[in-house]
Amino acid sequence: MMATRTAGRSPAAPPAGRPLPRVFEGMSLPVRSAAELLGLTPWTVTRLIDRGVLETLHCGPYRYVTLSSVMAYRRLGRS
Repeated sequence: MMATRTAGRSPAAPPAGRPLPRVFEGMSLPVRSAAELLGLTPWTVTRLIDRGVLETLHCGPYRYVTLSSVMAYRRLGRS
């Protein structure tokens, strides 16, 4: 099955003058891995997804967090 983007708000943009590297585009990781990378619990990452703070991709019954949204969230210093 093909991965599809979920509808919702995009994560906040990184500070001006410091764009995210394009290498992160198109990459995603499981919720548990995103939580470990951010230093949060998987439950908290799921809440951030539900609020539209983090973007996800769906592949069957699984949800993957886009790496670009994780890195943007980290850049904002919220984790």
